[in-house]
Amino acid sequence: MLGVADGREGEAAVRFAFREAAAREAALLAVRAWRCPLTEGGLSSMPDQEATRRYETTAADHIEKSLHDAAADHPSVEAHRQAGEGPARNVLLNASSTADLLVVGALRRAGHFGLQLGPVAHTLLHHALCPVAVVPQRA
Repeated sequence: MLGVADGREGEAAVRFAFREAAAREAALLAVRAWRCPLTEGGLSSMPDQEATRRYETTAADHIEKSLHDAAADHPSVEAHRQAGEGPARNVLLNASSTADLLVVGALRRAGHFGLQLGPVAHTLLHHALCPVAVVPQRA
């Protein structure tokens, strides 16, 4: 399973996840969390269906864009996509219950030592229901 991140932060993780899936002859589930801000619902506390669909579609498009190159390089890997509503750590923790391995990225910034984990990667390392691979990506 792959947690699909924003921008360049996830490029190395995507490549790693596809290589692992190919080596294991396993399918790959790419998961992206999304949230619809309450302000999209106007005066109501619930966002309207159109706004919800728009955010879900944006997340699905982001998954497609993120996987495009690596999927072309690994045509034997069957890649599934899932856009889940909620905070990233919750969506990924829930999906980890059926995964053999969870792959996420971590951005490495110049001038800092060691691996700098964001709150999502940190939470997953401590609470995921499967092994976690944190793949560093240079900023």
